[in-house]
Amino acid sequence: MTAALAAAGLLAGALLPWVIARIPDRAPADGDPAPTPYAELATAPRLALLLGVAGAVVWGLIGLTGLDPVELPAYLLVATLGVAMAYIDLREHRLPDWLTLPSLAGAAVLLAMAAATGPEWTGYGRAWAAAGVCFAFFLVLAILRPADLGLGDVKLAAVLGLLLGWVNWSTVLLGMFCGFLVGGIGGVALLVTGRATRRSSIPFGPAMLVGALVALLWVEVTTAGAAPLG
Repeated sequence: MTAALAAAGLLAGALLPWVIARIPDRAPADGDPAPTPYAELATAPRLALLLGVAGAVVWGLIGLTGLDPVELPAYLLVATLGVAMAYIDLREHRLPDWLTLPSLAGAAVLLAMAAATGPEWTGYGRAWAAAGVCFAFFLVLAILRPADLGLGDVKLAAVLGLLLGWVNWSTVLLGMFCGFLVGGIGGVALLVTGRATRRSSIPFGPAMLVGALVALLWVEVTTAGAAPLG
């Protein structure tokens, strides 16, 4: 199944430039420079290939997490849009609502469908509780350190909290920890290579996404042979 998912992820990722090009542009706030239009971001050289490969890798890794087939669609949806989010955040240091909010809504609907196939809804309730906790935690951080975190990161935290909370609370904590760990390692690497300074703003969305994926993979490693996730 992993190979099939990787092949499908390659196609899904290759279609992301088409999605990015159709995100409406927002007028900059007073005094801020005009952001790069999304249509221009979508025309970067070899972008379809780059995002396609990223999609293949992420979908393939999700196939290794041990998630049930009924659970997979929610994670694959967020993974696909997450590839686009990571690209935009790395380029522009922003996470558009047109990607974060559909990720949240789509994952909520797909997990509800997965919950409807089971005997109870405890996991779905836990997922929403985790989404609320992660949203509140990152909102406080964004208020305290607005130069380090933006509202896009706060909304993404809710999305990832929903997916990780569906598994269990330990996975939520691990995913958030791994996100900060990956972000810290990435920041140090940029400083060491001279690509950033202590005053540079470093996008945190990609680190959050990678951290969540690491947490899901770690759960599969530590629960190999146990009951399926969820």
